[in-house]
Amino acid sequence: MTLQDVAVVGAGLAGLVCARRLQQAGYAVTVLEKSRGLGGRMATRRIDGSPLDHGARYVQPQSSQFQALTQHWLDQQLLTPWQPHTYRLDLIGQLHPNPLTAPCYVAPAGMSALGKALATGLTVHRQQRVTAIALESDTTWTITTTRTDDGTALTHDAKTLVLALPAPQIADLLAPLPEIEEIAEMKRAIAAVTYAPCLTVMAQYTSTSQAPAPLPCPPTEPWMVEGHVETPFFWVGLDSSKRQVPGLNVVLHSSDRFAEPWLDAPNLQPAGEALLAQAGKLIAPWLAHPDRWQIHRWRYARVETPGRDRILISSTPAPLVAGGDWGGDRQLDTALESGWAAAAAIQAHFSDNPLPDFPIGLF
Repeated sequence: MTLQDVAVVGAGLAGLVCARRLQQAGYAVTVLEKSRGLGGRMATRRIDGSPLDHGARYVQPQSSQFQALTQHWLDQQLLTPWQPHTYRLDLIGQLHPNPLTAPCYVAPAGMSALGKALATGLTVHRQQRVTAIALESDTTWTITTTRTDDGTALTHDAKTLVLALPAPQIADLLAPLPEIEEIAEMKRAIAAVTYAPCLTVMAQYTSTSQAPAPLPCPPTEPWMVEGHVETPFFWVGLDSSKRQVPGLNVVLHSSDRFAEPWLDAPNLQPAGEALLAQAGKLIAPWLAHPDRWQIHRWRYARVETPGRDRILISSTPAPLVAGGDWGGDRQLDTALESGWAAAAAIQAHFSDNPLPDFPIGLF
Protein backbone atom coordinates (compact mmCIF):
# COMPACT_ATOMS: atom_id res chain seq x y z
CA MET A 1 0.00 0.00 0.00
CA THR A 2 1.20 3.53 -0.81
CA LEU A 3 3.08 5.25 2.00
CA GLN A 4 0.96 8.16 3.27
CA ASP A 5 2.26 11.32 4.86
CA VAL A 6 -0.35 11.09 7.62
CA ALA A 7 -2.77 8.43 8.83
CA VAL A 8 -5.60 9.68 11.03
CA VAL A 9 -7.38 7.08 13.14
CA GLY A 10 -10.92 8.20 13.96
CA ALA A 11 -13.37 10.14 11.79
CA GLY A 12 -14.94 12.17 14.57
CA LEU A 13 -14.78 15.95 14.58
CA ALA A 14 -11.16 16.10 15.77
CA GLY A 15 -9.90 13.55 13.25
CA LEU A 16 -11.75 15.07 10.30
CA VAL A 17 -10.63 18.62 11.11
CA CYS A 18 -7.01 17.49 11.39
CA ALA A 19 -7.17 15.45 8.17
CA ARG A 20 -8.90 18.20 6.21
CA ARG A 21 -6.46 20.90 7.29
CA LEU A 22 -3.42 18.77 6.44
CA GLN A 23 -4.78 17.59 3.10
CA GLN A 24 -5.53 21.14 2.00
CA ALA A 25 -1.95 22.02 2.98
CA GLY A 26 -0.68 19.41 0.50
CA TYR A 27 -0.17 16.32 2.67
CA ALA A 28 -1.21 12.84 1.52
CA VAL A 29 -3.71 11.86 4.22
CA THR A 30 -5.78 8.77 4.86
CA VAL A 31 -8.48 8.41 7.53
CA LEU A 32 -9.34 5.10 9.19
CA GLU A 33 -12.76 4.72 10.81
CA LYS A 34 -14.27 1.61 12.43
CA SER A 35 -17.89 2.62 11.78
CA ARG A 36 -19.91 3.01 8.61
CA GLY A 37 -20.83 6.57 9.57
CA LEU A 38 -18.70 9.67 9.91
CA GLY A 39 -18.63 12.28 12.65
CA GLY A 40 -18.10 10.17 15.78
CA ARG A 41 -20.66 11.24 18.35
CA MET A 42 -22.22 13.59 15.80
CA ALA A 43 -24.24 10.48 15.03
CA THR A 44 -27.59 9.83 13.34
CA ARG A 45 -29.51 6.58 12.94
CA ARG A 46 -32.48 5.98 10.66
CA ILE A 47 -35.48 4.09 11.99
CA ASP A 48 -38.35 3.44 9.60
CA GLY A 49 -36.83 6.01 7.26
CA SER A 50 -36.63 8.82 9.84
CA PRO A 51 -33.29 10.19 11.10
CA LEU A 52 -32.75 10.37 14.87
CA ASP A 53 -29.70 12.03 16.45
CA HIS A 54 -28.53 9.52 19.03
CA GLY A 55 -25.20 11.20 19.84
CA ALA A 56 -24.68 14.95 20.01
CA ARG A 57 -28.07 16.55 20.58
CA TYR A 58 -27.41 19.95 19.00
CA VAL A 59 -24.65 22.45 18.32
CA GLN A 60 -24.14 25.20 20.89
CA PRO A 61 -20.79 26.84 20.05
CA GLN A 62 -18.69 28.48 22.74
CA SER A 63 -15.32 29.25 21.15
CA SER A 64 -14.80 31.73 18.34
CA GLN A 65 -13.54 28.92 16.09
CA PHE A 66 -16.61 26.79 16.60
CA GLN A 67 -18.85 29.82 16.17
CA ALA A 68 -17.23 30.39 12.77
CA LEU A 69 -17.69 26.74 11.80
CA THR A 70 -21.30 26.88 12.96
CA GLN A 71 -21.91 29.97 10.83
CA HIS A 72 -20.41 28.17 7.83
CA TRP A 73 -22.76 25.23 8.39
CA LEU A 74 -25.68 27.67 8.71
CA ASP A 75 -24.69 29.31 5.42
CA GLN A 76 -24.55 25.87 3.81
CA GLN A 77 -28.01 25.08 5.28
CA LEU A 78 -26.58 22.10 7.14
CA LEU A 79 -27.70 23.68 10.41
CA THR A 80 -30.77 25.63 11.41
CA PRO A 81 -31.73 27.35 14.71
CA TRP A 82 -33.72 25.27 17.19
CA GLN A 83 -35.75 26.92 19.96
CA PRO A 84 -37.28 24.21 22.15
CA HIS A 85 -39.23 24.60 25.34
CA THR A 86 -36.62 23.63 27.94
CA TYR A 87 -37.22 22.07 31.31
CA ARG A 88 -35.27 20.68 34.22
CA LEU A 89 -36.37 17.46 35.88
CA ASP A 90 -36.04 17.39 39.65
CA LEU A 91 -35.62 14.34 41.85
CA ILE A 92 -39.33 13.73 42.37
CA GLY A 93 -40.23 14.08 38.70
CA GLN A 94 -41.41 17.67 38.56
CA LEU A 95 -40.54 19.77 35.53
CA HIS A 96 -39.27 23.33 35.96
CA PRO A 97 -38.63 25.91 33.23
CA ASN A 98 -34.93 26.02 32.38
CA PRO A 99 -34.28 28.69 29.71
CA LEU A 100 -31.36 28.17 27.37
CA THR A 101 -28.35 30.39 28.01
CA ALA A 102 -27.15 30.28 24.39
CA PRO A 103 -28.69 29.55 20.97
CA CYS A 104 -28.99 25.94 19.80
CA TYR A 105 -28.60 24.72 16.23
CA VAL A 106 -29.65 21.37 14.78
CA ALA A 107 -29.08 19.51 11.52
CA PRO A 108 -32.32 18.86 9.59
CA ALA A 109 -30.65 15.99 7.71
CA GLY A 110 -29.16 14.61 10.93
CA MET A 111 -26.01 15.43 12.86
CA SER A 112 -24.04 12.92 10.79
CA ALA A 113 -24.43 15.30 7.83
CA LEU A 114 -21.84 17.55 9.49
CA GLY A 115 -19.26 14.76 9.50
CA LYS A 116 -20.04 13.93 5.89
CA ALA A 117 -19.49 17.56 4.91
CA LEU A 118 -16.11 17.71 6.64
CA ALA A 119 -15.06 14.44 5.00
CA THR A 120 -15.74 15.70 1.48
CA GLY A 121 -12.63 15.12 -0.61
CA LEU A 122 -10.83 13.06 2.04
CA THR A 123 -9.70 9.47 1.59
CA VAL A 124 -11.65 7.64 4.30
CA HIS A 125 -11.52 3.88 4.87
CA ARG A 126 -14.70 3.00 6.74
CA GLN A 127 -15.45 -0.14 8.72
CA GLN A 128 -11.77 -0.67 9.52
CA ARG A 129 -11.06 -1.16 13.20
CA VAL A 130 -7.43 -0.44 14.12
CA THR A 131 -6.10 -3.38 16.11
CA ALA A 132 -2.39 -2.52 16.36
CA ILE A 133 0.16 0.17 15.58
CA ALA A 134 3.89 -0.46 15.21
CA LEU A 135 7.03 1.38 14.17
CA GLU A 136 8.89 0.08 11.15
CA SER A 137 12.57 1.10 10.90
CA ASP A 138 11.91 4.14 13.12
CA THR A 139 10.50 6.15 10.21
CA THR A 140 7.17 4.58 9.34
CA TRP A 141 4.04 3.69 11.24
CA THR A 142 2.33 0.46 10.22
CA ILE A 143 -1.32 0.39 11.20
CA THR A 144 -3.09 -2.97 11.25
CA THR A 145 -6.84 -2.97 10.78
CA THR A 146 -9.64 -5.50 10.67
CA ARG A 147 -12.67 -4.95 8.48
CA THR A 148 -15.75 -5.00 10.67
CA ASP A 149 -17.95 -6.50 7.92
CA ASP A 150 -15.91 -9.55 6.93
CA GLY A 151 -12.91 -9.75 9.31
CA THR A 152 -10.29 -9.12 6.61
CA ALA A 153 -6.93 -7.94 7.99
CA LEU A 154 -5.32 -4.95 6.26
CA THR A 155 -2.30 -2.70 6.83
CA HIS A 156 -1.63 0.97 6.16
CA ASP A 157 1.73 2.75 6.28
CA ALA A 158 2.31 6.40 7.12
CA LYS A 159 5.14 8.71 8.13
CA THR A 160 2.97 10.31 10.82
CA LEU A 161 0.15 8.93 12.94
CA VAL A 162 -2.76 10.78 14.54
CA LEU A 163 -4.94 8.98 17.08
CA ALA A 164 -8.22 10.90 17.34
CA LEU A 165 -10.08 8.45 19.56
CA PRO A 166 -11.51 8.15 23.07
CA ALA A 167 -8.61 8.08 25.53
CA PRO A 168 -9.04 4.42 26.63
CA GLN A 169 -8.90 3.26 23.02
CA ILE A 170 -5.69 5.25 22.53
CA ALA A 171 -4.28 3.67 25.69
CA ASP A 172 -4.91 0.18 24.29
CA LEU A 173 -3.04 0.99 21.08
CA LEU A 174 -0.13 2.63 22.90
CA ALA A 175 0.32 -0.19 25.43
CA PRO A 176 2.55 -2.48 23.29
CA LEU A 177 4.83 0.35 22.07
CA PRO A 178 8.41 0.61 23.35
CA GLU A 179 8.87 2.67 26.51
CA ILE A 180 10.33 5.70 24.77
CA GLU A 181 10.09 8.59 27.22
CA GLU A 182 7.78 10.73 25.10
CA ILE A 183 5.43 7.80 24.51
CA ALA A 184 5.60 6.86 28.20
CA GLU A 185 4.54 10.41 29.11
CA MET A 186 1.69 10.16 26.62
CA LYS A 187 0.54 6.91 28.21
CA ARG A 188 0.50 8.49 31.67
CA ALA A 189 -1.48 11.51 30.50
CA ILE A 190 -4.01 9.36 28.64
CA ALA A 191 -4.52 7.12 31.66
CA ALA A 192 -5.77 10.09 33.73
CA VAL A 193 -8.76 10.74 31.44
CA THR A 194 -12.11 9.27 32.51
CA TYR A 195 -15.53 9.09 30.86
CA ALA A 196 -19.18 8.84 31.85
CA PRO A 197 -21.18 6.22 29.92
CA CYS A 198 -24.69 6.55 28.53
CA LEU A 199 -27.47 4.42 27.09
CA THR A 200 -29.52 6.10 24.39
CA VAL A 201 -33.03 5.07 23.43
CA MET A 202 -34.47 6.22 20.10
CA ALA A 203 -38.25 5.89 20.23
CA GLN A 204 -40.98 6.53 17.66
CA TYR A 205 -44.64 7.32 18.40
CA THR A 206 -47.62 7.66 16.08
CA SER A 207 -49.41 10.02 18.47
CA THR A 208 -49.79 10.95 22.13
CA SER A 209 -53.60 10.79 22.15
CA GLN A 210 -53.81 7.58 24.20
CA ALA A 211 -52.44 9.16 27.37
CA PRO A 212 -52.38 12.56 29.07
CA ALA A 213 -49.25 14.64 28.56
CA PRO A 214 -48.13 16.51 31.69
CA LEU A 215 -45.47 18.37 29.73
CA PRO A 216 -46.11 22.10 30.27
CA CYS A 217 -46.02 22.57 26.49
CA PRO A 218 -47.94 20.72 23.74
CA PRO A 219 -45.99 17.49 23.12
CA THR A 220 -45.76 18.18 19.39
CA GLU A 221 -43.92 21.49 19.89
CA PRO A 222 -40.10 21.43 20.26
CA TRP A 223 -39.11 20.50 23.81
CA MET A 224 -36.25 19.06 25.80
CA VAL A 225 -35.76 18.00 29.41
CA GLU A 226 -32.47 17.99 31.28
CA GLY A 227 -32.36 15.23 33.87
CA HIS A 228 -31.44 15.22 37.52
CA VAL A 229 -28.34 13.31 38.63
CA GLU A 230 -30.50 11.13 40.89
CA THR A 231 -32.92 10.20 38.09
CA PRO A 232 -32.26 7.75 35.21
CA PHE A 233 -31.96 10.60 32.71
CA PHE A 234 -29.30 12.91 31.42
CA TRP A 235 -31.45 14.40 28.64
CA VAL A 236 -34.73 13.71 26.82
CA GLY A 237 -35.90 15.62 23.76
CA LEU A 238 -38.35 15.69 20.84
CA ASP A 239 -35.92 14.84 18.05
CA SER A 240 -38.59 15.01 15.33
CA SER A 241 -39.00 18.75 15.99
CA LYS A 242 -35.59 19.26 14.38
CA ARG A 243 -36.92 18.24 10.96
CA GLN A 244 -40.08 17.49 8.99
CA VAL A 245 -40.92 13.83 9.64
CA PRO A 246 -44.19 12.01 10.36
CA GLY A 247 -45.12 11.13 13.93
CA LEU A 248 -43.05 11.90 17.02
CA ASN A 249 -39.45 10.80 17.52
CA VAL A 250 -37.97 11.09 21.01
CA VAL A 251 -34.36 10.49 22.04
CA LEU A 252 -33.64 9.58 25.66
CA HIS A 253 -30.08 9.75 27.04
CA SER A 254 -29.61 7.95 30.34
CA SER A 255 -27.59 9.17 33.28
CA ASP A 256 -24.19 7.57 33.76
CA ARG A 257 -25.44 6.00 36.99
CA PHE A 258 -28.20 4.21 35.11
CA ALA A 259 -25.85 3.11 32.30
CA GLU A 260 -22.96 1.74 34.36
CA PRO A 261 -24.52 -1.64 35.34
CA TRP A 262 -25.31 -2.30 31.66
CA LEU A 263 -21.90 -1.54 30.13
CA ASP A 264 -21.07 -5.19 29.45
CA ALA A 265 -24.58 -6.63 29.28
CA PRO A 266 -25.12 -8.76 26.15
CA ASN A 267 -28.79 -7.73 25.98
CA LEU A 268 -29.82 -4.09 26.43
CA GLN A 269 -33.52 -4.69 25.84
CA PRO A 270 -34.42 -4.69 29.57
CA ALA A 271 -32.45 -1.48 30.08
CA GLY A 272 -34.37 0.23 27.28
CA GLU A 273 -37.69 -0.96 28.66
CA ALA A 274 -36.78 0.34 32.11
CA LEU A 275 -35.72 3.70 30.73
CA LEU A 276 -38.94 4.09 28.75
CA ALA A 277 -41.00 3.13 31.80
CA GLN A 278 -39.24 5.77 33.90
CA ALA A 279 -39.81 8.37 31.19
CA GLY A 280 -43.51 7.55 31.31
CA LYS A 281 -43.50 7.94 35.08
CA LEU A 282 -41.41 11.10 35.39
CA ILE A 283 -42.01 13.07 32.17
CA ALA A 284 -45.11 12.00 30.20
CA PRO A 285 -47.10 8.73 30.35
CA TRP A 286 -47.17 8.25 26.57
CA LEU A 287 -43.35 8.01 26.49
CA ALA A 288 -43.60 4.52 28.00
CA HIS A 289 -45.43 3.15 24.95
CA PRO A 290 -43.52 3.73 21.70
CA ASP A 291 -44.53 2.06 18.45
CA ARG A 292 -40.89 1.05 17.88
CA TRP A 293 -37.57 1.78 19.50
CA GLN A 294 -33.86 0.97 19.46
CA ILE A 295 -31.09 1.37 22.03
CA HIS A 296 -27.42 2.28 21.68
CA ARG A 297 -24.60 1.95 24.20
CA TRP A 298 -22.09 4.81 24.49
CA ARG A 299 -19.20 3.57 26.61
CA TYR A 300 -17.40 6.91 26.24
CA ALA A 301 -20.33 9.32 26.12
CA ARG A 302 -19.04 12.34 28.04
CA VAL A 303 -15.60 13.31 29.27
CA GLU A 304 -15.66 13.24 33.05
CA THR A 305 -11.98 13.95 33.84
CA PRO A 306 -10.38 15.77 30.88
CA GLY A 307 -6.73 15.83 29.99
CA ARG A 308 -4.61 18.87 30.72
CA ASP A 309 -3.60 19.44 27.08
CA ARG A 310 -5.52 19.73 23.81
CA ILE A 311 -3.12 17.27 22.19
CA LEU A 312 -0.27 14.97 23.18
CA ILE A 313 2.82 14.68 20.97
CA SER A 314 5.67 12.22 20.59
CA SER A 315 8.14 13.44 17.96
CA THR A 316 10.59 10.54 18.08
CA PRO A 317 11.30 8.25 16.43
CA ALA A 318 8.34 9.02 14.12
CA PRO A 319 5.70 11.67 14.83
CA LEU A 320 2.68 10.53 16.84
CA VAL A 321 -0.12 12.87 17.91
CA ALA A 322 -3.09 12.01 20.13
CA GLY A 323 -6.15 14.23 20.41
CA GLY A 324 -9.90 14.39 20.76
CA ASP A 325 -12.66 15.87 22.86
CA TRP A 326 -10.96 14.50 25.99
CA GLY A 327 -8.47 17.39 25.80
CA GLY A 328 -10.89 19.72 27.58
CA ASP A 329 -14.41 20.06 28.90
CA ARG A 330 -16.22 21.76 26.01
CA GLN A 331 -17.12 18.69 23.95
CA LEU A 332 -17.42 19.64 20.27
CA ASP A 333 -15.52 22.90 20.81
CA THR A 334 -12.65 20.96 22.36
CA ALA A 335 -12.67 18.38 19.55
CA LEU A 336 -12.41 21.12 16.93
CA GLU A 337 -9.57 22.85 18.77
CA SER A 338 -7.77 19.54 19.28
CA GLY A 339 -7.95 18.55 15.61
CA TRP A 340 -6.80 22.00 14.53
CA ALA A 341 -3.86 21.88 16.95
CA ALA A 342 -2.89 18.35 15.86
CA ALA A 343 -2.52 19.51 12.26
CA ALA A 344 -0.40 22.47 13.37
CA ALA A 345 1.88 20.18 15.40
CA ILE A 346 2.49 17.93 12.40
CA GLN A 347 3.27 20.90 10.19
CA ALA A 348 5.74 22.21 12.79
CA HIS A 349 7.56 18.87 12.73
CA PHE A 350 8.10 18.96 8.97
CA SER A 351 8.33 22.68 8.19
CA ASP A 352 9.22 26.05 9.67
CA ASN A 353 6.26 27.59 7.84
CA PRO A 354 3.06 27.55 9.91
CA LEU A 355 -0.28 26.58 8.43
CA PRO A 356 -2.75 29.41 7.69
CA ASP A 357 -4.90 30.68 10.53
CA PHE A 358 -8.45 29.52 11.08
CA PRO A 359 -10.60 28.97 9.05
CA ILE A 360 -8.38 28.71 5.95
CA GLY A 361 -7.76 25.05 5.30
CA LEU A 362 -11.08 23.95 6.75
CA PHE A 363 -13.66 25.51 4.43
